[in-house]
Amino acid sequence: MNEPKAAEEYDGVTEQHKSMTLAANDSAPRVARSFTRDVLTAWGLEDLMDQAVLIVSELTTNAERHGRRSEDGEDTSSGSPDKASEEITLTLAVQADVVAIDVEDNSPYAPIQQIPGQYATSGRGLCLVSAMADSWTTRPTADGTGKRVSAFISRAESSAAS
Repeated sequence: MNEPKAAEEYDGVTEQHKSMTLAANDSAPRVARSFTRDVLTAWGLEDLMDQAVLIVSELTTNAERHGRRSEDGEDTSSGSPDKASEEITLTLAVQADVVAIDVEDNSPYAPIQQIPGQYATSGRGLCLVSAMADSWTTRPTADGTGKRVSAFISRAESSAAS
């Protein structure tokens, strides 16, 4: 069971993090998955690989498909938006056996988890994130022009002890 821990228990536990900026195009999920595999391998967190890669793939796909929206809701992907509106930032961080996955895009609109129809070909991404992550959340970026979706996964108690 995941019990809250006091801040003192994390004193001296360093956080590691790696970020990359991706072009918001069809190759973004593939590049993000590869980056995630490389980073988790370097950190010795192969046991969280499948969960992390699936979450990264779904969040990056959402950012690529829906993260290029102007404030009036107009899709800017077919016009000539500024460069920043075509980028996705992926950040992976680990501290005390908890991996944080942050995907930032330039749409200020929070993602909405859907219940897709039986024959729907899309709309299951956030359901998968909910199933695979210990928790997830979204919040606006500091300047309010975009959002950051964060998901958290942790090692099982038995894995962390071995």
